[in-house]
Amino acid sequence: MENAPTEIRTIPRPCCLLCNREGRVLHDNLVDTLFGAPGVWRLKECVEAACGLVWLDPAPMEEDLPIAYQHYYTHDPAGNPGFMARLRDFLYAGYKLVKFVPSWLVGLSKSQERTRLMFIDDLKPGKILDVGCGDGAFLNLMRGRGWSVEGVDVDAKAVARAKAKYGLELRCSNLRAAGFPHDTFDAITLSHVIEHVPDPPGLLAEMARVLKPGGRLVATTPNIRSRGHKTFQRDWRGLEPPRHLNIFSLNALRECARRAGLEVVETTSTAANADIIAGGSFFIRHFNQRLDRNAPLPKINLVRALRSMLFQYAEFFSLRNDPHAGEEAVLICGKKPA
Repeated sequence: MENAPTEIRTIPRPCCLLCNREGRVLHDNLVDTLFGAPGVWRLKECVEAACGLVWLDPAPMEEDLPIAYQHYYTHDPAGNPGFMARLRDFLYAGYKLVKFVPSWLVGLSKSQERTRLMFIDDLKPGKILDVGCGDGAFLNLMRGRGWSVEGVDVDAKAVARAKAKYGLELRCSNLRAAGFPHDTFDAITLSHVIEHVPDPPGLLAEMARVLKPGGRLVATTPNIRSRGHKTFQRDWRGLEPPRHLNIFSLNALRECARRAGLEVVETTSTAANADIIAGGSFFIRHFNQRLDRNAPLPKINLVRALRSMLFQYAEFFSLRNDPHAGEEAVLICGKKPA
């Protein structure tokens, strides 16, 4: 068996894909702390403050992108989880239970539910497409709510898990190769996918083609102008080099949709998953600051969980004064009738 590739080839990307202006260095000498993808990476930001796009320069060559996912969490082998994985799941279930009452009292739980349902909870069930559907958990949820579901993902293992776990027949393909007819879907969702693709406007344009007139398209993605990035900077979980090729502001998302011919209904940000992103950011910060570079950090850390929860509540309340502060940017679009 041939050895797996250990180097990701790159191409220069000096200019913003939206403004075509040269970027300035935002973070340099970044490595993939969490999943060990090879390489040292640089992020640039657009010099146009109204844009706010951040991107990798140099960026991975498209044919080498799979190397960045060799040890990614979505590529874990299927099978029975080990004791530590089951313990983490048990503790996380307890954590969510403890959070439920205060989240409900302050209104955070409503925001979390809307995000979990990808902001289509107010629509009458129809036909839905999830792009980058992973193991099909979201589509299984929507099927239970009366939707007819379709999904595409380039990860064959994830598609196989969706069939084994939920009985879903999904397509192992990118969206364009799937060849869906025009005006097929009442809703299309894209959860934490757009930051992974080399041509975001092109992807949105293909989604617009297969969306029915009057349908809804929703995308969520890490928000470069979030409170989390301002706090953690180069240790922010949302950077994730080299898999996140572009990291968006609300303005940059809106411009991508406009170029794709979509009608932007709303751009907003949410703190619904801020505790998860903050927890990852605390882990990365501690990992990078440890004195013994070989000493492992515990995966289960109750103090870190508490700090992440407090961070989430602080961010949720800050959204009242700064709608750009949420960890995740949300794009909600429609398609005008022909």
